[in-house]
Amino acid sequence: MIAPPAALVLGLALVGWAWWGPPAEPAAVPAQGVAAASVALHTKHGARWAADPPPGARPAAAPRPAVAAAPDLTALLTAPETALRTTLHQALAARAHGGRLYARALARRCAELAALQPADTADANDARHQRAVARQAALAAGCGQFANAEWLALVNVAPDDAAGDPLLAVQQSDLDGAPLLQAVMARPDALLLDELRERLLLHRLDGEPVLYFDGQRFDDEASRATAQAALHLLPCQFGLACDERDPAVWLACLRGEGCTASRAERAPPGAQALAQRLAAALRARDLHRFLPR
Repeated sequence: MIAPPAALVLGLALVGWAWWGPPAEPAAVPAQGVAAASVALHTKHGARWAADPPPGARPAAAPRPAVAAAPDLTALLTAPETALRTTLHQALAARAHGGRLYARALARRCAELAALQPADTADANDARHQRAVARQAALAAGCGQFANAEWLALVNVAPDDAAGDPLLAVQQSDLDGAPLLQAVMARPDALLLDELRERLLLHRLDGEPVLYFDGQRFDDEASRATAQAALHLLPCQFGLACDERDPAVWLACLRGEGCTASRAERAPPGAQALAQRLAAALRARDLHRFLPR
């Protein structure tokens, strides 16, 4: 009798199990293989992070060296007169910033003091005159720290000695007109402005030297006096001490030219306003306002 197909299949399966054994389970990854793979992965990523850390873990960049700031040279002009030798050496040490020009201005005070002829009619009870006398004594003490030949050598600068000082080089140059103004506008230093004075506005028009600014010629006596006074006040707009600490003020008092509180006190009407316009034009580098049209 022939067995049904289902029974035949079951029988063959039983025979195979008896002969070959139960069917094999899927192969499992050994535990030590997993551990090794984990270590390998960790090592790989650890090496990667060590070579290229995330942004938050990267070391900070080394700070750049600080650039030395330019010294405040104008402050040297108001240092105690009794410390003149120290102040002069500080100015000379800043030659690359213009300190040689400042050293000359400081030494020139000794020359002005040596040439001073006090007025006989001075009011000894005037408080301003008394302060001027005190400054005279302090400056005499400061100048006494030098032999005359020392401060004379600082006052009389040879043309070749201007090298290395940007302000002195401009002051002693033959520049005029636009080249001079451009050099000043690049650095409108208070003492340099005080040294240049009329050179800032001087032009040759119709063969004549004329002061000119903002479309105006200052060629008559009154207008020229106003322009000169404005140029005298211009450095005050850039930090020059123009009060009783200014030798131009207290030496004038001792000479009997009037004891005032500042340069502005003796200026004619309109000079202060013109000085402010000049300062604004220099700061804005408005070269066209200085050049004749």
